[in-house]
Amino acid sequence: MKLSQELIAILAVGVTLMGLQITLFVSLRGEMSDLRDEMRGEMSVLRDEMRREMNVLRDDIRREMNVLREDVRHDIDALRLDIQDIRGDVRQLREKLLVPAGGG
Repeated sequence: MKLSQELIAILAVGVTLMGLQITLFVSLRGEMSDLRDEMRGEMSVLRDEMRREMNVLRDDIRREMNVLREDVRHDIDALRLDIQDIRGDVRQLREKLLVPAGGG
């Protein structure tokens, strides 16, 4: 059975199209793989940046908390001194009030 020229041409075109599809598929597969690897690299860079930023923020927060803690301690110490002064003033006032008149 002999194939007609038209049938041979149609088969040739079909084989060529199939070859082009396979080439395109392989090419796209490679490009997708490259894109995936590129995205992984970018995600890794972003993850590292986020970790660095989070560490900086954590350190800043710790420093700020230490400053605030010291401020609170300073304020408490100042209140203690004020309370001691008030107690001293109250003692002196009580002693003055309890001293009998003219009994100096």
